[in-house]
Amino acid sequence: MERKSVCGEVNKISISKIQKYFPSGGFVSDSLVLSPLVNFRTLEGPPSAIDGITIGVVCNGTAKTTINGRQYEMRSNSIFLLREDSVMETFRCSKACMGYLITYSREFLNSVNIDTSDFLSSCMVFSIRSCFTVDSASGERLHRVLAMLSDAARSSASDVYGDKIISSLFTSFFYTLVSIIAANAEAMKNEGRRNRSDILLSEFFEALNEDCERERSVEYYAAKLGISPKYLSLICKNKTGRNASRIIDEAVIRKAKKLLMQTGMSIQEVSDRLNFVSQSFFGKYFKQRVGISPSRYKVGGAARK
Repeated sequence: MERKSVCGEVNKISISKIQKYFPSGGFVSDSLVLSPLVNFRTLEGPPSAIDGITIGVVCNGTAKTTINGRQYEMRSNSIFLLREDSVMETFRCSKACMGYLITYSREFLNSVNIDTSDFLSSCMVFSIRSCFTVDSASGERLHRVLAMLSDAARSSASDVYGDKIISSLFTSFFYTLVSIIAANAEAMKNEGRRNRSDILLSEFFEALNEDCERERSVEYYAAKLGISPKYLSLICKNKTGRNASRIIDEAVIRKAKKLLMQTGMSIQEVSDRLNFVSQSFFGKYFKQRVGISPSRYKVGGAARK
């Protein structure tokens, strides 16, 4: 993540309270907000951080924003992403600006059965820059699926299947976005000058996505990148606010939750799959980081289905 160069207090905005920034139109729930950018003309005041992941797509016109102390000027087919720890200082749209702003929680992402590893992959390129511009064909693809999602959101309150339709269209939007990011990855990586720490962080996330099922040590990933464990942790801390060990733990826990919730695997099988020495050790590791045991998490997940 880029550095937060802003000073002073940051205004934390919950998803459930974000509707005050949208004077009309759009869809708002406790875990998902969708609004046309026309309703989000100008953001001024104290730096703000939204308690969720925000994706913005500019379809026409221009917009200017400052994210984590870095200014971006967006035009047609620009995409920007704000993670939970991103700080937005300003946001201004031109009168001709058209586009969409989507904010959602990680819980919502899980509720629509989106693979969190896909989410991690899609975020890797945004660890370097918060905003990219894609080709017109890709932009048009996003515009089409967002227009359908926006239409469904407007009529969801009166539709008995409204929630299911929104979940389905959101999934379509998400994987369209992931597909576009994958297709434009090289161009995105080359947009702007990248320093060595940016490259190493991206390679760390790629290695983690591939190897987190069997490797959990900072030393392993540092050796794979050809740097010291201390330097890897320093890069992670500077760029994301979290050290390498915590990032590894988060990836392992995401994988463990997915295996417990979305497969018929037993806890012992999940433990073996994630290369723990015993089910007991896996249970302690999981409970320390999640707050409940794997068995309680699995039972709770089954009850929610």
